[in-house]
Amino acid sequence: MEQTTIVFDQANNLDADIYTPAEPNGAAIVFVHGGGWLRGDKANETDIGQYFSDQGYLVAIPNYRLAPAALFPAAQTDLDQFVAWLVASPLNFDRNRLGLLGASVGGTMVLTNSLTTSLPAVSWSGILDFERWFDAHQDVEPALDAAKELGLTDRHAINDSFYKYFIQNYLGDPTPEALSTVNPVNLMTDKLGPTLLFNSADELTPLSGPLAFVEAAAQSNRDVTLHVVPGIGHARDYTDFALASTLAFFNQTLN
Repeated sequence: MEQTTIVFDQANNLDADIYTPAEPNGAAIVFVHGGGWLRGDKANETDIGQYFSDQGYLVAIPNYRLAPAALFPAAQTDLDQFVAWLVASPLNFDRNRLGLLGASVGGTMVLTNSLTTSLPAVSWSGILDFERWFDAHQDVEPALDAAKELGLTDRHAINDSFYKYFIQNYLGDPTPEALSTVNPVNLMTDKLGPTLLFNSADELTPLSGPLAFVEAAAQSNRDVTLHVVPGIGHARDYTDFALASTLAFFNQTLN
């Protein structure tokens, strides 16, 4: 495996790490990190690059602009631009065998991209409940760290406070229109590629989000599977649990 870094957007100083497998199978995977659109970096995701490159996949892990310096839809625009750049790049892989994997908000972003590109996508705890959630949690006070800032001790209350915080931080003004526009559930088309969703039973991201996505995808006659993970882990918390099924999904859809 060889790891290199390339700049794909000079104007915004955005780069990506490329993991080239020693024994390539011809397919490629783009991994999109999480972090609530406010933190995270490709440098923290080397284990993902290593794992899938060891299985023969060329792996690309891009950075994207973060909020509040860059508000919605900056991060999505960056990912969409990167996928287009990758397809047009001289990198050696089969353009008909490209898949998307994202964790947390990265899961939201890969689903949104798949809705227009039809690329196979795996989402680990993607954020998929926006306007309904905000309407039901109007009294929640947003905080980056509610335990320290607000003195909260209940796990659900702390999660709710952070959930509201990072969405507001990304949208700037979380109007009903903005909340609707950022939600892949509301963007459903018959172009959605084969999709695998993971979400823990009782975690930061409500299970109502992926359930709504599954229902919308079913109405559009799309291929979608939801795997409910036992426990409370969010996204990368259950990496070891999800890796084997994620690999099997890509082995099947990118064969």
